[in-house]
Order: sequence, then C-alpha cells, then structure tokens
Amino acid sequence: MRRFTAVMFVLSWTLLLPALASAQASITGVVQDPSGGVLPGVTVDASSPVLIEKTRTAVTDGNGRFQIVDLRPGLYRVTFTLTGFSTVARDGIELAGSSVSRIDAEMRVGAVQETVTVTGESPAVDVQTVTRQQVLSAEMIDALPTARNYVTLARLIPGTTGGGNDVGGSELQGTGGSVTIHGSRTVDQRVTLNGINTMTLQAGGNVGGQIPDVGSAQEITVDSSGLSAEMATGGVRINFIPRDGGNTFANSTFFTFSSGSLQGSNFTQRLKDAGLGTPNAVKHNWDLNESFGGPLRRERVWFWFSTRYNEVENYAPVFVNKNAFDATKWLYEPDTTQRGINAGRSFNNSLRVTWQATPRNKIAGTYKADSWCQCPNFISATRAPEAGYDRRFPRLRQEHAEWTSPVTNRLLLEAVGLHLYERWGNMQLQRRGSLDDSAAAAALPSLISVVEQSTGLAYRMGGIGQGPSTLGFNNTRVPNFAYRAAMSYVTGTHNVKVGFNRTHGYLEQETYNYQPYQYRFNNGIPNQVTLYATPFTARSNQDNDLGVFGQDQWQMNRLTLNVALRYDYFATSFPEQHVGPGPLVPTRDLTFPAQDNLGWKDLTYRAGAAYDLRGNGKTAIKVTFNKYLLGQTLNVLGSNPNPVNVLVNSANRSWNDANRNFAPDCELTNPAANGECGPTAPAAFGSTRPAELYDPDLLRGFGNRMRNWEFSAGVQHELRRGLAVDVGYFRRIWGNFTVTDNLAVGPDDFTPFNLTVPADSRLPGNGGYTLSGLYDVKPEKFGQQQNYNTLSDKFGKQIEHWDGIDVSLSARLQNGLVFQGGLSSGRTLEDNCEIVAKLPEMLNMTGAQASQTPNTPAMWRPAQYCHRASPMLTQVKMYGVYTVPRIDVQLAGTFRSTPGNEINAAFAASNQFLAASSTLGRPLAGGSANVTVGLLSPNSVFVDRRNELDLRFGKILRAGKSRSIVSLDIYNALNTDALINVNQNFAAWMRPTEILNARLAKFSIQFDF
Repeated sequence: MRRFTAVMFVLSWTLLLPALASAQASITGVVQDPSGGVLPGVTVDASSPVLIEKTRTAVTDGNGRFQIVDLRPGLYRVTFTLTGFSTVARDGIELAGSSVSRIDAEMRVGAVQETVTVTGESPAVDVQTVTRQQVLSAEMIDALPTARNYVTLARLIPGTTGGGNDVGGSELQGTGGSVTIHGSRTVDQRVTLNGINTMTLQAGGNVGGQIPDVGSAQEITVDSSGLSAEMATGGVRINFIPRDGGNTFANSTFFTFSSGSLQGSNFTQRLKDAGLGTPNAVKHNWDLNESFGGPLRRERVWFWFSTRYNEVENYAPVFVNKNAFDATKWLYEPDTTQRGINAGRSFNNSLRVTWQATPRNKIAGTYKADSWCQCPNFISATRAPEAGYDRRFPRLRQEHAEWTSPVTNRLLLEAVGLHLYERWGNMQLQRRGSLDDSAAAAALPSLISVVEQSTGLAYRMGGIGQGPSTLGFNNTRVPNFAYRAAMSYVTGTHNVKVGFNRTHGYLEQETYNYQPYQYRFNNGIPNQVTLYATPFTARSNQDNDLGVFGQDQWQMNRLTLNVALRYDYFATSFPEQHVGPGPLVPTRDLTFPAQDNLGWKDLTYRAGAAYDLRGNGKTAIKVTFNKYLLGQTLNVLGSNPNPVNVLVNSANRSWNDANRNFAPDCELTNPAANGECGPTAPAAFGSTRPAELYDPDLLRGFGNRMRNWEFSAGVQHELRRGLAVDVGYFRRIWGNFTVTDNLAVGPDDFTPFNLTVPADSRLPGNGGYTLSGLYDVKPEKFGQQQNYNTLSDKFGKQIEHWDGIDVSLSARLQNGLVFQGGLSSGRTLEDNCEIVAKLPEMLNMTGAQASQTPNTPAMWRPAQYCHRASPMLTQVKMYGVYTVPRIDVQLAGTFRSTPGNEINAAFAASNQFLAASSTLGRPLAGGSANVTVGLLSPNSVFVDRRNELDLRFGKILRAGKSRSIVSLDIYNALNTDALINVNQNFAAWMRPTEILNARLAKFSIQFDF
C-alpha cells in the first residue's frame, strides 16, 4: 500500500501537477465586431490593486471567447486590445467568491490610441456556474451583527441547520461548530483556507481547535450545493480567502464588549412554571480583533498580520451544589444564591507574507499560533458546576505555504502545503484553570461521579459522558500534514483542471479517570454502577486521504456543462500498542501488533449544466447530479476498530444499596452476581476478548464507504438591475449504512413485549396508548455481547432520503442596500424495518443515535417506529446592510426563524410498572432496576420555534483616509424566551434546560485606514 501511495504521489506531481482546489472568481466573455463576427487574438487584461502581480492576461480563441481564472476578490478593470481596433475598457467589475462574471465586448475599427471606457457592474446572475454559493466580503462581515466566526456566518444561509446557540458573541471563539444543508451530515462540513482543510483529523474533518480568523480574511464563501470534485464530501464548504496586504499600509481594528448589566430578562412566568430554576445569561464578554498589513517592498512583498483576544463568562442554567467537593455527601443540593458559570478565553495570532518572486511566480506563507481554554465548560442544567471540565487547547500551530504560476495565458500551476498541530484535552478542573480553592482541588481525586436518572443531572465529578471519549477525561495530540497541487488549462471554451489532494497524520489519545466507576441514582437511591477499564492510550494513524480528480467547464453558446470524475483512496492503521493495568483491571498486560484498518477505494462524479435561457445573462436554468462520500478522518470507523478501543472498556452492574452506605458492597472485579451487585454486562469487561468485530467488507474494498447522491434543479433570474431570485429543488439519498449484529444473541433470544404508556396530559391523546416492538434479552443471555459491525445491505433495505425547496432573493442596489434572504423547507424519510426485524438489539440506542438533539438520553425505540417521516420543516433567514446617505449612519440586521429541536420522552419503566402495564411477564434480565423507553413517535414533538432578530446601528466617522464606526448592537431584539432544549427524562420531562439568551446590548467600534 505504501508503494501504491508513493506511485500515485509521483505520478500526480510529475504528470498532472494537479488540482486548483481553491477555486476563485473568473472573468469570461466573447469579443465581437459590430457586425457580430467574433474576434480571435484579442488581448484581454484584468487589472486590480488586489493583485500583487497587478495584471492577469488572456487571449481570445478562434471563437472569440476568453477566460481568466483564479482571480482574487476585489474591483477590476478589464481592457480589450487588438491591432487596428479601438481599445475597450470596462471599469468597476467586482469579483467575489468563485463566481464567473461574463464580460462581453464589442470592438470597432479605430486608432490604436483611442480607448472606449465603460463603467459596468458585476452580473446579478451567474449563467455558467452550477455551485450554489454565498459570498461574505470583509466589509459585510464587519457590518453584520454576528459573533464574527464562520459558524455564525454560515448559519445565516437559507437551508443550513445547526450552528450552535451563540447570541451576540456569548460563546468563546473556540472549535466553532458545524452546519448541515439539505440532509447532509455534520462531518461533511469543510472549513478551508484557500481550498485546503484546516480542521482536525479527530472529529471527521468538520471542526477543529484552530479556526481561521475573520480578521485575516478578504472574504468568506459558503458553498452548499453542486460542489466541485476538489473534495470528496457534499456538505457545507466554508472557504476563507486570506488578505495578502497591498501596496499601501492598511489597518482594521474591531472591539466589542458587553456585560450582564446590558442584558434584559426573558425569564418569564411560562419558564418558571415549566421548572426552569435559573436562566442561562451573559456575565460579561469582550472581543478584540486587530489586523494590519501593507508592503514590505512595493509590488514585490506584502504582509498581513492579525491577532484576536476573546474572553467570555456566562451563567449556566443550574445552581451551585452545596455539597460540591465534599466526599461524604452524595446528593445534589442546590444553592439558589449561586449560579454555575462557564468561562473561556482565547488568543489567536496569524501572519501572512506574499512574495511576487518573478512576474510568473508568486509564493505566500501563513503562520498561525493559537491557544485557548474553556475553563470551566459543559456546565448546564444537566451537569452541576463541580462536574464540569477544563477544556484546554494549550498548543495550536499551523504552517501554510502556497505557490502559483500562470506559466502562459492558458496554463496555471499551483501547489499548497499545510502542517497542523493540535494538543488538547477535556480535563479535570484544575488550579491553573477554573479552580481557585485548594481544598476543592485536593478533594477532587477522591470524588465519584453520580448521575441522577430521573433528571439526567451529573454531579460530584466530571470525566464521564462528555467529549470524544465517554469513558473519562482525555489528553490528546493530533498532528497532520495536508497538501495539494494543480494544473489548469484554460481556453475561451474549456476550463480544464486535473489535480490531487492528500492528508495524513495521527491521533494519540490518553483516556483516564480519578475513580474508575460512576454511580447512577434514581430519586437519590442507587440502582446501577458503571465500571471503566481506564487508564489507557490509543493511537490511530491516518495513512492516506488521497483524492485525484479531473473536471471541465465547457461553454457551448448558451449552455455550459460542468463534468468531473474523482478517485478517492482512504486508509488508516494502528501501530504496535501496549495496554497496562488499571484499578479494575489489575492484571491487564496486553500488547497488540501493528495492523491495517480502513482501505476504501471509491469513484465519484459531478455533473451539472447551466443554460442562459434568453442569451442576455439574466435567466439561468441549472441542473446538477452528484455523488459524494461521507466525511471521514480518524473518527468512528477510522479509529473505533483500534484493538485498544474494541476492548470492553466499560460495563454496567445493577446495584441494590440495601444498607444505604452509597458504596457497592460487592467484588467489582468478579463478573458474576455477588453481594449488592448484579452480573457484569457485558461479561467480557476487562478481558482480552474484543467487544466489537468488523466485517472486512465494511472496512475495505471498492464502493463500501458511506455515500450520498444529490440532485438539484433550479432557476436563477434577474428581476431588475442588482436584484435576483433563485428557486431550487434538492434531493439527497444516502447509502452504505453500518449496522451492528450481536453475534452472541439472535432474534429468538429476546422477549418481545408491548407497553402501555402512563396517562399524562402532556403526551399525545393524554397518554395511555400502547407501544409495540419492545425487547428484553432473555435472562440466560444477559451480558453476552460480541458485536459484529457490517453493511446494512447484508440484512435488508435501509433508506434515508431528504428532499425540499429553497427560495432566495439577493439584492445589491445602487442606493447601497445589500440584502440576502430566503426560505428553505424540507423533510426526511427514514426506514430500517427490515434491519431491526433481524437485529432487535439495534433498537437499544444511544442518545446520539436516537436524535440529533443534544443531551438526548439513551433509550429503546419501539419497533413500530422503524419507518419515520418528518413533517416539512421550514426556515426563513435574511441579512442586510444599508448606509443612510448624508448622515453616514449604517444600519444592519440579521433574522433567523428556524424550527425547534425534536424531542422524545425517555421513560424509565421499573419492574413494578412493567408487571402492571406491559406484556413482558417477568422482571428485567440481569436484575436491572428499569429500562428506558422512548414514548414518542420520532419527528412528532418539537420545542419552540426560534425567531431571532439581531440589529446594529452604527455612526460612521471619517478623518482623512481613516474611517471609524461606533455601533450599538441589539441581539435577540424581540427578547423571545424560546426553548432551545428541554429535559427529555420523563420524570423531569419538558423542564427547560436552555433558553435563547435574553435581549443583549453590545457596544463596538471599528477603525480602518
């Protein structure tokens, strides 16, 4: 495999010098004489102060067509010259994103020195590109009332979902977050710098500890559909185009602050009646982003430096525990005079230098060094303050280098390399982080974590159930290298690219706990103990994420075809590893030899057509059909089969604390029932027997990686000058699902039963209805587990489809108004009935499997819900900026109306309840105290719709070449009290756990020269 990789690498560089993955704007057009005859041989120059090389040139082909590609965002002058004809110039052409601007010219016979100058504007409709893209310039980012990070900007785009709950910069600018589009997955998101992914190898390639700084960006583009073959995934792509500097010195300073005294209250009686004890709220936050750049040597060497310091403190919707850090106290007792606090601070620096080494060779490099700490973090209505974490990123480094060369007017070469290093951990509360009490720090190692089952509240100690490992705290290193190269050959008719990109690195993660178990109480009474085989360290290598592609944009009069083919090879492996003893595994001494893991090979395609309906550049019909792959790094199948990770590293035991001493009086290392403890499940806990096995067909081969197909069709039309509407239909179909078969049991080893849900006015029909298709393993099979992960097609048909429509409006009017907005409505259909009929154990779901809503409890899903269809979920979003003339007042705003989170009701059915209200006919196997059942049909109950209006009022002050804007921002201007999330445990069902932050005023100042 290493030989194959080396061969592919050498061939790619020596034969292809491939792929222009940082697609930027283009200018194209046709040059004619007054009779309509085409003019070949016309020299077309595009010049702009944003180009360090000053001018890019093309020559029209035999059809009179030309294209100039890879142009940075900014204002351009396009000049057409041909001997014997008057020179024609077009001024004021503004380029943004990767759009194609069509600039045609008519040249008349005339004197060489005669120049005809026309002041134009960029077309409102792109009649050639099929990618749906929103462009946010640096000026727009500065003007909008947002938190100035990629996720709060991307979530403004109609159709995107997710993006967190930041209100006005209330959250730390840390790992950012993820947004999805039209049924994509979070791991499909890519955040890139000039087209190369800057996110970590750990989470799926969608998020990371070192996010690009908007202060260093010339513009940010958000691609959502019809994506190019330059990456494998089909979700949202967010690309940062960095600032290079310029021939004059420039500065951009942004500072904003707020505090609790500037926040109103939306703690309404409705929320109090629903059980919210205290709301989440801002304590204080501030953000300083300073950027400066210019020439080190005019027209040869430019630089741009950006630094950012951000600090936040927020009140969490939970009270401090009076019994915190007291090893003798076992219950949570709220201190209603003190609220929990989440806090964080980050420090980011980046420097970019651009060098025009020769007229045809440009070299640029960026160095970025960040560090931040959310200390403490994760404190919420279901996690008491003493059970929080110090989320530390002490070392984040990025080195990024680029080379571009327009070898000729038709041939463009490019190469980019990036090195990224992340050191981080979700760690225990520490003196150098969030603890200032030496006694608390001393007590921490002796504390055992407790979860109250009735409410889901974790208290006493952190380390369990949060972050990349639900088994404990983590200390992690993730270095990686990424590079790509490009060759583009451009004529007036064709724009051909061939290329490759490759990423490799490793993930090394230590998992540890101070105490190797967690207790579960129900209404303060112990009923379960969970065991952990920590500490251990696992290392996984990403050997190859290689993609090779070719694509062409072919213009044929009004029709433009976009076609591409991409080959992907993804491989991971594990080095030799050793696992030593732990408190509950005192004799463990295992060494695992090195082994290969993933070895996927895939072929995908992109196909699209854009048709200029009337030939006037005002109406375009666009159709795309694309195949993408699921985002993958060292997450899930990339690292789960690691021989260290497949050990049975956690297990549950029922616990009857008869003497109420809050200690499991049994021998925990004995897997059989003894003392107060039931048998260990899985029984293989602490042994050498792996808990998980993996089908080779799932891990290797051609076409076995999870994939999806996207179809879109739409019309884009210019309603009037500077105003366009875009209407589109979208459909996404997923395939290659993973299923898990417990080989130790079959369908006949479960007792099926029905359950009559409790009578409750909050439930559909006041409750009392019957749920069918619940299962409990037979007592003789309890604790037996040998999971085999394989492809769903081996057990039957499984489907997941999304389809919907988008309608958007964009305006860039002569009066200075800039507006983007629209609506998106779609639905999801899922069906795995054939699968769960053969594998009923798959109905026992983790919270993440049961719902995309955060903090959903683990539960059994009744088999009657194996076919699930959501209603049409509709969102409305818009944003705009307008400067009032004469008085120089800038008005800006954003509005989002989005559906609330889906919720369920996780009911802990005790043996007593089951005896009276189910057909099980016996106690639960293994002495289990209860089983958690989801009472609601999926996609049937949602929390409040979220209507969020943010406003900015700014006064522009000018002095010479400098400009300042002093602004007042109002976030959640409507002061809605929308529920973001609620407790889904039935004993505390619908109790609010997070609400939309109350109306918040912030002051900010922007200073530019």
